[in-house]
Amino acid sequence: MKKAEFRQPSALFFSLIAFFAITVFGGYWTQSNNESIVSQHQSLLGGISRTQASVLERRLSSAFTSAQILAYEVEQNNGYGEWFSNYADKLIKSIGGIENLQLAPDGIISDIYPLKGNEAAIGFDIISTPRFKDEAMLSIKHHKMFVIGPVALVQGGVAVISRAPVFLNRGTQRELFWGFASAVIYLDNLLEATQLKQLEQEGYQYSLSRKHAATKETIVLSSSITPLSDIQVSTNLILPVGTWTLRISRALDAQLKHRKITGYVISITVAFLLSIALYAILIQPLKLRTLVKEKTAELQELAYKDPLTGLPNRRFLQDSLPKTLYDNQKRKRISAFIYFDLDNFKRINDTIGHDVGDQVLVIVGDRLNKLKHVSDLVVRLGGDEFGILLGDISNEKQAAKQANQVLESIRAPIKMDNKEYILSTSLGIAMIPEHGYDLVTIMQNADMALYQAKLMGKNQYIFYTETMKISTHNLIKAEDDLSLALQRNEFEMYYQPQFDLHTDHVFGAEALIRWNHPEKGLVFPNDFISLAESTGKIVQLGYWVLESSIAYLAKRKDEGRPDILLHINLASEQLSDPHFVTLVKELLEKYQVPAHLIGFEITETSILEDIHLARYLLQTLKEMGICIAIDDFGTGYSSLSQLKNLPVDLLKIDRSFVMDLENDPDDRKIVEAIIAMAHKLNIKVLAEGIETREQWKMLAEFQCDFGQGYYVSKAVTADEFNQGTSVIHQD
Repeated sequence: MKKAEFRQPSALFFSLIAFFAITVFGGYWTQSNNESIVSQHQSLLGGISRTQASVLERRLSSAFTSAQILAYEVEQNNGYGEWFSNYADKLIKSIGGIENLQLAPDGIISDIYPLKGNEAAIGFDIISTPRFKDEAMLSIKHHKMFVIGPVALVQGGVAVISRAPVFLNRGTQRELFWGFASAVIYLDNLLEATQLKQLEQEGYQYSLSRKHAATKETIVLSSSITPLSDIQVSTNLILPVGTWTLRISRALDAQLKHRKITGYVISITVAFLLSIALYAILIQPLKLRTLVKEKTAELQELAYKDPLTGLPNRRFLQDSLPKTLYDNQKRKRISAFIYFDLDNFKRINDTIGHDVGDQVLVIVGDRLNKLKHVSDLVVRLGGDEFGILLGDISNEKQAAKQANQVLESIRAPIKMDNKEYILSTSLGIAMIPEHGYDLVTIMQNADMALYQAKLMGKNQYIFYTETMKISTHNLIKAEDDLSLALQRNEFEMYYQPQFDLHTDHVFGAEALIRWNHPEKGLVFPNDFISLAESTGKIVQLGYWVLESSIAYLAKRKDEGRPDILLHINLASEQLSDPHFVTLVKELLEKYQVPAHLIGFEITETSILEDIHLARYLLQTLKEMGICIAIDDFGTGYSSLSQLKNLPVDLLKIDRSFVMDLENDPDDRKIVEAIIAMAHKLNIKVLAEGIETREQWKMLAEFQCDFGQGYYVSKAVTADEFNQGTSVIHQD
C-alpha cells in the first residue's frame, strides 16, 4: 500500500508539471507562429508588389515615352502634317499599351489617332482648363514631359495621359513653343495587364498613386474597394514622368486572432491529452516548413533578378546558360557572349555620388533591354559589368553589328537633373562554341578580349583570339616571376664607374639593377622595367634599389674604402610619392650615410609629368645635400627655360650623341652647345657611352667635366668595383 500511495502523488505531480509546461510552450509557440506568418506574409507581399510594379513600369514607361517620341517627330517635321496617322499607327503597334495618340497645337487638341470613338476630345483646350493648367505651364517652362490623371475623358472612360511639350527650333534663339504631343492609356486596360484585380478577388488590397507635379499632393490613380490594411508593402515605379507608388496589403487580423485562440485551446487540450499534444506540437514545424517552401518558390524568381535594374543577374545566367547552350547545340546554332563594363564609371561614383551612379546603371540597363532580340539575354553581372548572350546568330558579323549598337546606345548622352553625362564602354566578345562551351571559359575569354579593348583605347569591341590567351598567360607568368623575384631577392646591384675627364680619377658610379632569373640567367633592366611599371611593382623595386645602394655605401665606409658619389635612377612614380623624401631621410639615418654621397638621376620625361611637384621635390632633396642629375639629356622635351628653374647639379649627355662623335659634326656641335649652356648655368656635365680614347679627348677639349662608358668599364658587381682603382691609367 505504501508503494501505491507513493506513485499516486508522483504521477499527479508530473502531470501538473507537464500541463503547465505544455501550456506555456504552446502559448510561446503560437505567438512565434503568428510572427513568422506575418514575416512570411510581408515577404510574399513584397514579391507580389515588385512583380506587379515591374509589369506596370514596363508598360507605362514605353507608353509615356511614346509621347516624347511623337513630340520629337513633330519637331523634326517643323510641325505636323500628313505623316501623323501613319506614324501614330506604327508607334502604337510597336510600343503597345496605348489607346490613342494626340496632337495639340497651342494646347488645343486637333488630331487624334485613332479618331473613331474619340471625336468628342477634338477642340479640348489643355492649357486653359483649370484642372490641368498648372501642370501644363510647368511642363512648358521646364521643357519636361508630364502626366495627368485619372481623367474622365470626354469620349468616355478613365485614363492617364502623358503630355510632352513640343518646341520648334529647340535649343536655338528661335525656339518656339508649338504645343503638346500626348499618349492616352486607359487605366482599366493598364490594370488588365497585371494581376491586381485577380489579387483583389483573392483578398488582397492595392493602391496605385502619384504626386501632382505642381501641388505635390498624392493622387490615387486606382485602388481596391477595400482600403489597405496595416500589413502592407510599397514599391516605387521609376517612370519618365516621375515616381509612382504601388502599395499592396492583405488583412490578417481575423486570421491571426483565430490562430491565437486555437493555439491556446490546443495548448490546454494537449495538457490533458499528452499524446495529442505531442502530435500537435510535432505537426507545427512541418506546417511551417511547408509554408516556407511555398513562399520560397514564390520568391525564387526574385533571386534571379538584379534589384536595381530589373535585369536577370549572374545567378540566372549560371543556372540557365547550360540549357540554352545545349538547345543551341541540338539545333546547331551559333551563339556569342558580349562582356563589357562602363569606361571610367568609378569616376561618376567617386565624384558625383552613388545615387547618380545607380540611376545611370538603371538607364543603361533599360537601353540594353531595348536592344536585345527575342533569343538574346541581357544580364547585369555586378557593379557596372553587363553581359549579352546572343542566342541565335549566323556569324561574327552579326555579333559585331550588335556590339556597334551597344556602343552607340551607351554613347548617347544621359540627362538627369539638368546635367548631361557622356559614357562609353569597352566590349569583349567570345563566340560559342568556338571560344568555349561553359560559363567559366566563355567569360574568361570574353574578359581577355575586354582587357585588350581597354588597352587599345577603350570605346570599342574586340573578338577573343587564341593569341590573347597565350599573351595573357605569358604576361601573368612574367608578373608572377617578378613578384617572386622581389620575395626571393633575386635582384643584384651593379655599378658602372664615373670618372673625371681631366684628372683621370673615378669619383663615383651609377647604380644599375640586374635580375638573376633562375631560368633566363642575367636579365637587364630593358627587359623587365616596363613590366614593373605596368604592374605597379616599379615603386617597390625602386625602393629596393634605393636601400641596396645606400647599404652599399655604408658597407664601403665600414670597410675603410674611399667615399664615392653613387647615382641612383628614380622612376616617375617615386617622384609623385609624397612619402619619398621621408623614406630617403630614414634610410640615410638607418645606415649613417651622408646625403652628399648619393645622387638621383631623373629623366626629362618623368619631370614633365608634373613639373611643379618635381621642382618642389628636387629642391627639397638638393637642400639635403643630394646631387640632382638629369639623365639622357637631349632625348626628351624639356626646354632650357625649364632647366634653369630646376635645382640641377649635373647633366648627363645621352650616349646617342657620343657614339658617333668622331664622325658626325652635328653631334659635336650639339654636345659643345649642351656643355657650354650647362656651364653658363653652373651645371656640371657628364657624357655617357664613352667607348674610345678619341671620344674622351674630344669631350675633354669641349670642357666636359665627367664621363662614363665601356672605355673605362661596363657595369660590374660590387666586389669587382671595389677591386678597381680610383685612378684610370690611360695609354
